Amino acid sequence: MEKQIADLTATVAIQKADIQSLKSSAGKGSTYTRWGRTVCPGNGTSLVYSGFMAGTYHDASKNGFGSGANYLCLADRPTWDHYSTTGNNKIRITGVEYEFSGYSINELTDFFGTNIQNNEAPCAVCHSSRSSSLMIPGRTDCYSGWTEEYNGFLVGAYPHFNDATEFVCLDRRPESIVNSGFNDNENVLYFVEANCAKGLECSPYVNDRELACVVCSA
Repeated sequence: MEKQIADLTATVAIQKADIQSLKSSAGKGSTYTRWGRTVCPGNGTSLVYSGFMAGTYHDASKNGFGSGANYLCLADRPTWDHYSTTGNNKIRITGVEYEFSGYSINELTDFFGTNIQNNEAPCAVCHSSRSSSLMIPGRTDCYSGWTEEYNGFLVGAYPHFNDATEFVCLDRRPESIVNSGFNDNENVLYFVEANCAKGLECSPYVNDRELACVVCSA
């Protein structure tokens, strides 16, 4: 009986320490979006939510629609406030599609491990226990003192479309939204390549090479 009491006391002490640790870490750390995946990489990170990569319909401004320049990670389980069911506004959000035109199926498989062409992209918002997170374009690994969250390829929208978008880091082993793949082309992703003819330093960069990227935390 005494041993059982001692074991229970030790267990309670451990649980109290765990609870205190959780309390002290609440609200601390940093967040980042893992584009192309529905899970976080571990390594001291936890999933806040997963969802759908979304952005403005391409050529929105050309067709009289409003647009935004940033990609969004829309929650996979939306909740609604007050709403109407008529199309009153001309600012609209659509899914984002893996496009990468000009690359064969075999080439895309070499880049990503599978053929993702024309599929829709998911996303995951991750919380890191470390206080800072950043994306480094042009690197496959982090600098000293930083922890790698994930790495991949720098991507953006098709350059011939009129609407601005940001550059983001697409995971090098991306997933696809189930039942997608219909080649809608409403918002599409392409590789970002180095262009030495327009002022980029070459070397160290090499003309027409697809740029890598890495997300790091510290």
